Amino acid sequence: MKIISILMFVLVLFSNPASCNDKKDKEKNNTESLPQETLKSTYDILYLNETDVSKENLYITFDQNNNRASGFSGCNTFSSTYTTDDTTISFKFPIATKMYCEKKAALEQEFFKVLLAVEVKNMTNDTLVLQDKNGKNLLLATQRQKN
Repeated sequence: MKIISILMFVLVLFSNPASCNDKKDKEKNNTESLPQETLKSTYDILYLNETDVSKENLYITFDQNNNRASGFSGCNTFSSTYTTDDTTISFKFPIATKMYCEKKAALEQEFFKVLLAVEVKNMTNDTLVLQDKNGKNLLLATQRQKN
């Protein structure tokens, strides 16, 4: 019985030695063929849920090294971690400073609601569009130009 168990183990272990390498090669090839758009610097938010908010000075800055986003949400500054790949992005619940702005409270709540609903990112040139899982545009922003 021991011999049969050992033989089965050896047979399973060496039955397809190239399978691990094949999988690594496929993953490497898939990664190489995908576009590698990355989030860069600071984006000024123009639309939030298809409403023009360009005069509110909302912005989001991405720190790729730490997977952290921060910015201005209408009343307070905020920070959140995020995960992303080529076409998806998701944010953790943002933390914000505690200042209360009666006139901007609804805008800020909507901003945080949007961040938590985002699942898809589309980037072209200097434009960032964040969408929900159904493809609805939630946030449209343009990359801030360096002076």
